[in-house]
Amino acid sequence: MNSKSDTQAMTGQERATPKLSYRGLAMRFGGNQVFRDVSFDVEAGSITALIGPNGAGKSTLINMSCGVYTPTAGEMIKDGRSLMGIAPFQATSRSIARTFQDVRVFPSLTVLENLLVAFPEQPGDRPWNLVRNSWKVAEQQHTDAAMALLERVGLVEDAHKRAEDIPFGSQKLLGMIRAAATGADTLMLDETTTGLAISRVPLVLEFLSALKADGRTVLLIEHNMDVVTEVADQVVVLHGTVIAKGTPAQVLHDPQVIRDYLGRIYDA
Repeated sequence: MNSKSDTQAMTGQERATPKLSYRGLAMRFGGNQVFRDVSFDVEAGSITALIGPNGAGKSTLINMSCGVYTPTAGEMIKDGRSLMGIAPFQATSRSIARTFQDVRVFPSLTVLENLLVAFPEQPGDRPWNLVRNSWKVAEQQHTDAAMALLERVGLVEDAHKRAEDIPFGSQKLLGMIRAAATGADTLMLDETTTGLAISRVPLVLEFLSALKADGRTVLLIEHNMDVVTEVADQVVVLHGTVIAKGTPAQVLHDPQVIRDYLGRIYDA
């Protein structure tokens, strides 16, 4: 029988198991080596910011995690199970949701409809719901939840507009909350604040903090260093490989990061 201390040690060990692990990842497109020997962990319920110059492979890493690309070397693990070889449509079954560097909306649907399609357990999924008319209750619950999400990012007034008619920055916000609406425990968000008015950035910060408080895990690609320092628990810097990782304070004062990445931002 385990002692109390042994049980506590085992519990602590379980808690230390990362949500995501990347081990020795490499990616090559033809003769172009995007990155090599990329290794880092993402802890459950944390926010990890992935930063680096354009072309460093940040979006490629998310694409690999979601089954779009297969690494040329290395291993990807989520919740102790390999992500290698999954198809893109299987990412949601592994509780991963993502956004894109560009916008991906259903242009002819309204903003509200774009959000409603993301919820799991759609009202029409179970035939008996149609017979019993209980689909109306489920539909109203989803609508209420969707409107609450829209309110949190300032999009309530756009709810019944066609998604293609709202600004680019608003479409990015829609993508973020649509990923959250899936209920996935891990969100991979690609440049959420790009194209967003400065006045709306605090809404993103609040939403990201709320995701973390809800126990969600976030892998965030972000160029806005103010956002990174505000919300990230960990920062990983990609530039051919991982050149630095640690807390925002540690990474943003790293001489190599300043020389290879931050200097480019502040000199621009």
